[in-house]
Amino acid sequence: MSKNTENAEVYLRFKNVTKKFGNITAVSNVNLDIHKGEIVGFLGPNGAGKSTTMKMLAYLLRPTEGEIFIRGNGKLEKLTSKNKDYLLDNIGFLIENPFFYGNMTPREILSYFGELKGYPRSKIKQRVEDVVAMVHMMDWIDVKIGKFSKGMRQKIGVISALVHDPDIIVLDEPHTGLDPTARKMVRELILKLSDMGKTIFLSSHLLYEVSEVADRVAMINFGEIIACDTLEKLEEMAKKSEIQMELLEIPEAGIEDTIKNLDQIIGQHTGLDNKKDYIRFNPDTEIFEILFNGDPKNQLDIFKALFAAGIDVIEFSVPKAGLLEDLYLDFMDESENGESSKARTKEHYQKNAGDIKV
Repeated sequence: MSKNTENAEVYLRFKNVTKKFGNITAVSNVNLDIHKGEIVGFLGPNGAGKSTTMKMLAYLLRPTEGEIFIRGNGKLEKLTSKNKDYLLDNIGFLIENPFFYGNMTPREILSYFGELKGYPRSKIKQRVEDVVAMVHMMDWIDVKIGKFSKGMRQKIGVISALVHDPDIIVLDEPHTGLDPTARKMVRELILKLSDMGKTIFLSSHLLYEVSEVADRVAMINFGEIIACDTLEKLEEMAKKSEIQMELLEIPEAGIEDTIKNLDQIIGQHTGLDNKKDYIRFNPDTEIFEILFNGDPKNQLDIFKALFAAGIDVIEFSVPKAGLLEDLYLDFMDESENGESSKARTKEHYQKNAGDIKV
């Protein structure tokens, strides 16, 4: 369940941010508030403007138009050349595929980053050991990084963003190169940091990982934010979601006849305008996949109808991971094939993330 952070302090603000490279607009009029303790997932295809946006936040690039604000010393301040050093000290950055010198150890690397960011020298040794313990790598703290696997280096990259104990953490593809166990560990670490009040801006191509941790999702395409809200609100906007249902056993009548029977039972409760192929059967998982309009009342009505008809349902769920993937593809497709998506999302987006007064 997404946390309610609407009334929390804003820690990051993008106000009308645009970046142009000659005649090419890489980022266009981005408006986004990120609040204390919130995890915001940043999604988009390659070339959509994600990395450019994050580079502007890190002051590696400067906006052509617009302003970026970061909370420092208890107030929201515009990022400029004069205050960038101390404002950026309050942010921990993980860039995609971080590079470390192979002849140095995690203790040496992390101690250096801590000192560079102004962490108290007398406390650095303990802090380094604490963050290394977070990723269960204490046995490797004094081993040269040249001996590490790609996944182990990535874990060091993640904690390098934490070592100076910043309030804001920006993670660009933190799950790159990690096996499922390590991804789960990083996922749990992100949630733990959020519970501690850290503010997290997360970019990832792994939609499942984002769906498991993000309080809100911002989708960007062609440099523009095309949707920004909780998964539940995006679901309402798209008027589409999916129920996954498993039966005790497949009826002898067969799949096609079972689907026809299910259609007669639940068809009136889906809330869909177009019900073509809205019930599918996945032979690999033996799961029925049922599309509906995403309204919780319709979901309940479908369940009641199945129960009343005596259908032997042993599993009934609306998985978030599949939902995010479907919503992502829908929003991207509409943004690339017409203005309908922009028209539909503009008013909703401005209400939730844009037209910000400073």
